[in-house]
Amino acid sequence: MKKIRNPLATTLVSLLLVAAGAAPAPAAGAYDYDRQNACRTAKGSSGCSPGIVVKHWHKKGAKARGVGWVYASTEVAGKRKKYEARWLYQRPGGTLTAATGWKKAQRPADTTFVEVHWGRDGRTGPQYPVGTRICVEFRGVGERLCVRLR
Repeated sequence: MKKIRNPLATTLVSLLLVAAGAAPAPAAGAYDYDRQNACRTAKGSSGCSPGIVVKHWHKKGAKARGVGWVYASTEVAGKRKKYEARWLYQRPGGTLTAATGWKKAQRPADTTFVEVHWGRDGRTGPQYPVGTRICVEFRGVGERLCVRLR
């Protein structure tokens, strides 16, 4: 079988492929996504005890933030086997309120920490004003750790 070589066709196809690759991607909407995180390191430890990550979203220019996902972790201490955690929120000028009940934390295989999360990523979850504190707390472990939505 004989190959047909047409330099003009090859150039045209190449230009179309380059133009298609350089075209701007479709807008994902007029939303901003952000993540706040904090870690308290215990003496003599290299991990977080506790740690928090909050993924949130908002429309551009909005004064409210949607909290889609909250993650908490803490180092395992002593012989304790059961860990439970919850997350809380405090609107500016408001009181600290539990957003969830206590949830059992899981220990991933071959690790020295436990973790728990709530929600799912994306534009889901409750909405709070800018400046709201989101906190995680492990039952009987110590102080809570907080981040502020910006």
